[in-house]
Amino acid sequence: MASREPFSTFTIPCNLGARHGLTAAWITEDKISVTAYSNQLLQSINKRPANTLPVNVHHLTSNFILDEPILRSLVSECSNVFLNLQLVKNSTPAASIDYLKISRSYRSAIRACLEKLQDLLTTTKLRDPEQYQNYVTIFYSVECIWHLVEILIIDASSVNAVVANLLDWVRFHFPTAERLATELLQQGREVDSSDDYWPVVKGLIVQGQLNVARALLKLHTNSESIGFEVAEQILQTMPVYSVYGGLSVQKFKSQWQYWTANARSKIDAGILASEPELEEIIKLVIGDRKTWTEQCRYASCWYEFFPGYLFYTESTCKYYELGTFANSWLSQWISTGGSNPTYKYLDKIILSVMENNLPQVLHNIQNICDNKWFVTHLVDLLYHCGHLTLSTGSNDEQDAEKKFRESLLYDFGCLLMSRKAFLWEAGLDYLEFSSTEGLGAREALLARIPIKNERQAMKLISAAKKYGFTSVESEICKVLVKRNLANRLYGNAMEWAIRSRDSFYVTAVANIFLEHYCNHGEIMCEDVIANIGAKMFVSPRLIFLVKYYDFRQFYRERSFAQAAELLINLLDSKITPNYFWPSLLADTIPLLEFKEPVIPTKETYTILHHLEWDLVPMIEKRKEQLKATDSKKMHVDGDDEGNDQQALIAKFSSNLLNNCTDDLVKLLRLACARNLARAFIIENTVVD
Repeated sequence: MASREPFSTFTIPCNLGARHGLTAAWITEDKISVTAYSNQLLQSINKRPANTLPVNVHHLTSNFILDEPILRSLVSECSNVFLNLQLVKNSTPAASIDYLKISRSYRSAIRACLEKLQDLLTTTKLRDPEQYQNYVTIFYSVECIWHLVEILIIDASSVNAVVANLLDWVRFHFPTAERLATELLQQGREVDSSDDYWPVVKGLIVQGQLNVARALLKLHTNSESIGFEVAEQILQTMPVYSVYGGLSVQKFKSQWQYWTANARSKIDAGILASEPELEEIIKLVIGDRKTWTEQCRYASCWYEFFPGYLFYTESTCKYYELGTFANSWLSQWISTGGSNPTYKYLDKIILSVMENNLPQVLHNIQNICDNKWFVTHLVDLLYHCGHLTLSTGSNDEQDAEKKFRESLLYDFGCLLMSRKAFLWEAGLDYLEFSSTEGLGAREALLARIPIKNERQAMKLISAAKKYGFTSVESEICKVLVKRNLANRLYGNAMEWAIRSRDSFYVTAVANIFLEHYCNHGEIMCEDVIANIGAKMFVSPRLIFLVKYYDFRQFYRERSFAQAAELLINLLDSKITPNYFWPSLLADTIPLLEFKEPVIPTKETYTILHHLEWDLVPMIEKRKEQLKATDSKKMHVDGDDEGNDQQALIAKFSSNLLNNCTDDLVKLLRLACARNLARAFIIENTVVD
């Protein structure tokens, strides 16, 4: 039977399509590509009108509703239930797992979500209340279907107690009669004066709540009349089938037929004729088809009164018989043309559940606009409890069920990780238990999550470490290096560069520190450099920076001998940047001018060697470049200065090197000569 539920429409802004028509093609299972298209055949290309309108391709997809904070909390809570189920399944024998409890945990989370949405609609003035009302409709349908699947499929004890469970289900989802009955019972005597009295009693009867209905009947002003006493006797003696009651089905049916015949005889005798409402109730109880057909007119949907009808006509119904009775009742409900005969999509799914047509159920619930949250969790639960049947007709049906579950987990996990950075942690859990492709997708998707702040970055890095994604951890650190450099947070940039363990990035940031020292004569973020420790071995440039910082510390502490030794080691280390030679050699001048030499003759020759072979050629080369390209050089330097803020590696142009003249070379040579003279005297003096 086709659903007559209305569909929403929207307009595609395509002028060319408005003129010629549209065509569409599926890109993925939830995305359609639409463009202008005409299927009219033209006899000649010359007859084709010239097109002056733009040709656009529109992509249509379903909305992602799980970004809503209330629904996001539902996803987070249920992802914990999902994860616990996987862990319990892998560590506990299947026979000892309480799948019914797990199912109820899912439904409890859905009910809490529905309550929050209802509170939001009633207490807050929303910009788009219709959208939140749609959320309520969607997840009410989800909870209703899940509850029915739980009592008919997941609950193993329900095979022989279908009707009792269906009554509990319909009472849960249609609580109006029970709520109003509670209010009437609290009023005491003469409640029949209320306009709701008889509708409430009938509502209780059609839901099988005989005890509450009898309590209300006893409060009627005519409760001591013969008609009410007979009705009380009929209701009190009505046999109720129970699997654990000790009666066989055949014996119960015999008792039921005897009781029904007795009740009908009293109706035919006219004992209840003076109370037509009471007579109608007794007719409902004995399963009078005409009375139930009339009652159908007041049902809001086809299944509202169906469990009650089964209770009074086929209370021994088994699950495999339920589909036949459901279709018969549905035809009867539609034929009445009641107050709301619309056959909705939810009604269609519920009928498929009652028909035990699980493949059709799973097919239909994939079309619910919940981003496949429902079908993913339900299929996973059914798979684990052994009730997932697809009826594919293949020899390896179990393998098909496993692949179906894994494909849903893969799609849902990828969806969560590809959206905004709210649900990626839950997405990782779903991908962990999906197919082999899902295990590989985690690493690719984790690296693409947009990083808003360092706190989120730490979460991403923690997840990358947990799963051993070292490349993802490095990429996240590199992103933060660039971001901190752009914001001129050089200390943070250094820390993230070291954490990335990428020599290129560490060298680039260390160059910025050294260049700043060349230009300004001070070391940035000394507290960061002081705590680098053994991490300096990531990059030779970082080693040079840390050791030069140590040299400066020795000099400040007036440990001149240690400072001189470290400075000479840096000169001979072969890791000195070319642009730093002027600064490094200039630092030797104060140490060379000490009256008591701290640099021996051999080390002084080392200084002279680097002066002649490193600094002097650099100065000469610089002079030649300045003479040849003076005007061009100024233009290029101006561009470099403007780009330094954005570039990862700065364009180094040391002020000390620019201003380095022959005077520095002369000073160094003079200081070396004077230090050699003093050192020769001291080293060659013999003490008696």
